[in-house]
Amino acid sequence: MLLADKKKQENISEYIIYMYQTELLIRNFDFDPEKIKIHVLGNIPDEKMDMGKKEEALNWYKSLIEAMQSEGLEKEGHLASVQAEVDKLSELSLQLLTENEDYQAVFNAARPAIRANIQASEGLVTNPVQACLNGVFGLLIARMNGKEVPEEIQQQIEHFGNVLSMLSHSYRLTENS
Repeated sequence: MLLADKKKQENISEYIIYMYQTELLIRNFDFDPEKIKIHVLGNIPDEKMDMGKKEEALNWYKSLIEAMQSEGLEKEGHLASVQAEVDKLSELSLQLLTENEDYQAVFNAARPAIRANIQASEGLVTNPVQACLNGVFGLLIARMNGKEVPEEIQQQIEHFGNVLSMLSHSYRLTENS
């Protein structure tokens, strides 16, 4: 089982962010499977992933490359299949906002940060769940690039994480029932 499949089963928010990271990686390696084979899979010790699993992973990357190219995602954007999962989370969020007081409290605590993130996007993001995902993904990218993240931003992202954590838990319960 590939890591993406495992993440999708266990935590849908982690899966979405992992897929965003994978899309970025594919772009950074110029949609070239050979570069991914050398620089990504080549750095995984054989004890961690045997040659058969590496070949399976390379084929997975190739299928993503093909999908991204066919969807015109060479410069930006996310795969339709991944965004469909975001849409499911958004629908679940709306449902939980009417039915679940614990989720309402967590969402309301995050509301100012969500609003600020949506405003900062200048119209590119209107979906609160997408704002949370983008915030967490942005923190991941900042940390990978060795950038300092102000405490205020870290607190906002903690709120995003709380929303996504509750959503992912509820999603897993609904998907497995």
